[in-house]
Amino acid sequence: MNTKLQFLLAPLLFASNMVAARWIGGELPPMTLAFGRWLIAALILLPFILPVLRTHWRTLVTRKHDLALLALLGGILSVAPQYAAAHFTSAGHIALVFALTPILVSIIDRFVWRIPLSLMVVIGAIVAFTGIGLVVFEGSLANLRQVKFNIGDIIALVSAFAWAAYTALLKRRPVQIPPMLLLWVVSAGAAAGLLLIVPFEWAVSGHIPAITLRAAAGMLFVALVAGIAAYIVYGKVVAKLGAPRASMAMYLVPVYAFLMGAAFLGETLYTYHLFATLLVFAGVACATFKPQARWVQRKYA
Repeated sequence: MNTKLQFLLAPLLFASNMVAARWIGGELPPMTLAFGRWLIAALILLPFILPVLRTHWRTLVTRKHDLALLALLGGILSVAPQYAAAHFTSAGHIALVFALTPILVSIIDRFVWRIPLSLMVVIGAIVAFTGIGLVVFEGSLANLRQVKFNIGDIIALVSAFAWAAYTALLKRRPVQIPPMLLLWVVSAGAAAGLLLIVPFEWAVSGHIPAITLRAAAGMLFVALVAGIAAYIVYGKVVAKLGAPRASMAMYLVPVYAFLMGAAFLGETLYTYHLFATLLVFAGVACATFKPQARWVQRKYA
């Protein structure tokens, strides 16, 4: 598949996670939903990775610490807090926080790996962030003045930091194993880690949630689409474009989420959504798509 199409597809698959989570509603607590998502994904992937598991076993053992960190960042900390944040803050606030992902990746690259910041990435980030802000604050400066961070925003920020770190680590310290095997390791590792947390969640809530047909269908969907397809496509984009540019795709997640919310959940779309979408696409194009002509980019050391 063309890199540009993959760049556009990855955030669409991730956005489906937010829409599906809203569709499931309050039937499952956040840690339980995340655990179900990754357990199903790991079981589905298992038959496909068995033929290569023995071949790459030595690499898995040698790089076990890096793989454990990828599972923690990309499987647990970047997923479960999203579901928890939705209980305290709006989807718009979560989208705004996740719009910081490319900036966070660039900061991690700058301070951990000493990678300079590109001028085009900075410009694209500003333009796309303006579009996200227009959506989140509903085209009103009054809403911008009144915005306040709450516990949900802080939880969402944890997810954004984790996803940025996962993205940077995936590029700067790659583990030389097939992408499908890496995804299984992340899935299985996240499921194992969440298995230790879920009983505490049930104890705090005072009951074990019932797995209804709606909840089961939702978990299966997020496992297949957001848990498997999205990670495979996003991993390919990171490998081809680099972590900072690939992370710009996260700007499109709230745009897709608003559009799908209108289409499938009956949410209302306004004129400012159109202007915000245009700004976001302009920003990501500026930061990610390279023209044929060559030019010299300024670098910020």
